[in-house]
Amino acid sequence: MKYFLKIIHFFILVFFIIVQIIFGEQLEIYYISFDFILVVLVAATLKDGFLTGMVFAFVAGMIFDLLSGAIVGVSPLIFSLCVFVICRLVSSGLKLRLLSYIFIVIISTEINIILLNILYYLFNFKMDFTSVVAELITKPLLNILLVFIIFPLFRLKFSGEDIVEYQFK
Repeated sequence: MKYFLKIIHFFILVFFIIVQIIFGEQLEIYYISFDFILVVLVAATLKDGFLTGMVFAFVAGMIFDLLSGAIVGVSPLIFSLCVFVICRLVSSGLKLRLLSYIFIVIISTEINIILLNILYYLFNFKMDFTSVVAELITKPLLNILLVFIIFPLFRLKFSGEDIVEYQFK
């Protein structure tokens, strides 16, 4: 049953990758920027554990880069770093409740935006500072709305009853 749920979670991730590619680019025209993939990765990491989250992050980033036409390898790196930060937060004693879910989504979204813009700047892409600041403010708020949609798909409870073991030996 455990592996079956991981397969279901992977198909949920693939579905939201497709949604991100199809609708995410259309909504960015109106400065509405959701990051479906990142919120699904946060939920998968919190539900299935660190190793599954890392594998999902790398695979989702690679699929997203190949389908969206971005620089190949940037998204797997950033998603894997976000999953690593999530793992470190949870292993340091962060209790899994609604506010901690929101905190994790905000932190991972900010890390995602900052690292993506730094890497694009290193690859000599143009960077508009005002749009980056606007994205740093609005994108975490919109991703918090996705928490209430995506987390119930993974059957994560908002009361903190789910316990995931994060052991480093």
